[in-house]
Amino acid sequence: MPVRPVLLAAMAAVALTACQSTPPRAPARPVSFANFAPIVLNVATVDVVDQRRAPAALSVDGRIPIPPAEAVRRWAAERLQAGGRQGRVRVVIKDATVTETQLPRTGGVQGYFTNQQAQRYDGRIEVEVTGEVPGDTTFRGFTRATVTNSTTVPENITLADRETTLQEMTRAMAEDLNARLDAGIRKDLAGIVVR
Repeated sequence: MPVRPVLLAAMAAVALTACQSTPPRAPARPVSFANFAPIVLNVATVDVVDQRRAPAALSVDGRIPIPPAEAVRRWAAERLQAGGRQGRVRVVIKDATVTETQLPRTGGVQGYFTNQQAQRYDGRIEVEVTGEVPGDTTFRGFTRATVTNSTTVPENITLADRETTLQEMTRAMAEDLNARLDAGIRKDLAGIVVR
């Protein structure tokens, strides 16, 4: 067998192998707290206050279908319920962002033939919940929770898979935040928790 056709066939096989991509990911699960019972509070209103600083230059929140700040708003709407006549609870968003960092790549032949991790995403959500009820039995209290998450993505990731990865990251942070704030509210704001 002539060497040239064998060499061409081998080069074609290598090229096709390099072009293969990973199978598409399943769509991200939605950010929802509907499967949790609401926390009923003895206050007249529940407000969400956004006190975040201006987004960092590396922020990718605009690329996430439901960004972290919106996940916090959904949490407050689905989990906290006003059940009193006076007073208020404030959900203060201190930080809710995901940033992107480019990762160094291996050069040379090894870098050419390997699928490397290209970006790292770091997420952080910090929320404070304060409660205040005036009157004969004045109540003031607060609880705070901070959650973080990080992940990396390969250089050949599709746009859809990147969005799914970022949404899954946000959902995981929101679920962690839900657990921490639920426990914190029942402990630190117990005086206004009806159920």
